[in-house]
Amino acid sequence: RPFSGYGTDQDLDYPFPSYIRRGNLKLDPFEIWGDGQQVRDFIHMQDIVDAVDEAIKQDITGAVNLGSGIATSFNELQQIVCDQVGYKPEVKHILTAPVGVMYRCCDPSKMLSFYKPKISLEEGIARALKGIV
Repeated sequence: RPFSGYGTDQDLDYPFPSYIRRGNLKLDPFEIWGDGQQVRDFIHMQDIVDAVDEAIKQDITGAVNLGSGIATSFNELQQIVCDQVGYKPEVKHILTAPVGVMYRCCDPSKMLSFYKPKISLEEGIARALKGIV
């Protein structure tokens, strides 16, 4: 069960690539849907693929949560993106926009028994920022 998988070529319908785009364009204000307290458990797509591959190799059975186990709010995601780009925009929360589930974070203990994610959220953000033209 992958949680919030992300990478460099996701569709802009998802929050992660939208934040990367806003950061690369240095949009000011930086818009966040809702109050930004919504939480996701981000895991890089390469780590999802590698974890599934390792689970197959080790014949792991049953459901496995694929995630970092780290709860990151959309406000925190915005801050990391903007810090890496080097700007401090005004943050504009769009309280009337849809926000989805308020808290989605996994217990990755079973996954960690056979695979440890290699790409931190900070590194994944840096990669994505470089991947956008």
